[in-house]
Amino acid sequence: MNTVVYLTRHGQTEWNIERRLQGRGNSPLTQAGIARAMELRDRIKDIDIDVIYSSPIERALVTANIIKGEKKIEVITNDGLMEMCFGDYEGRRTDEVMKENPEWNIDLIMNGDVNLCAPNGETLGCVRTRISETMDKLIEQNRGKTIFVVAHGITLKALMYYFKDEEVNTEVMGQATLTKITVDKNNNFNIEFKNDDSHFTVKGQKLGW
Repeated sequence: MNTVVYLTRHGQTEWNIERRLQGRGNSPLTQAGIARAMELRDRIKDIDIDVIYSSPIERALVTANIIKGEKKIEVITNDGLMEMCFGDYEGRRTDEVMKENPEWNIDLIMNGDVNLCAPNGETLGCVRTRISETMDKLIEQNRGKTIFVVAHGITLKALMYYFKDEEVNTEVMGQATLTKITVDKNNNFNIEFKNDDSHFTVKGQKLGW
């Protein structure tokens, strides 16, 4: 029996709109972020899910509890799903950081630079290693089950790298979109759909990142 993994990104936050580096810090969900998460909740209400795994960072955990809805399942936090640590740059706007340090460009990380690191932060290479170790354990612990993972923008890029997505360096998951992957007994991955926002009542509402 296949294992099914659903993925989503936390709902939109204030810092998303302001293009601030959130990392391990946090910013509250916007009203639009809450609304899109509720629409995702409604989309999955009839899907049998065994457990939700969430980053412990507040914006992800709040999203996880919204999409759980009335399901009688557990939301389990996992530190391995946390966002990339941006160290000294957390909470700062990307344009301000890049003006101060032109060699540090968030777009390079988004496009797959595994070595770029903010002062006292984390590299994409480290995030990929962390995600690989985390997902190996979660899949092994949930063979034949359906799990739902709530994470973050760069964490999801690392997750899609783990699942061997060829477009991992050109795509950023939208907030509260839905991705589905099946995993067979030999750990072969099939991405059935990704970054799907067909449940949104408001289309094209992309503010910030």
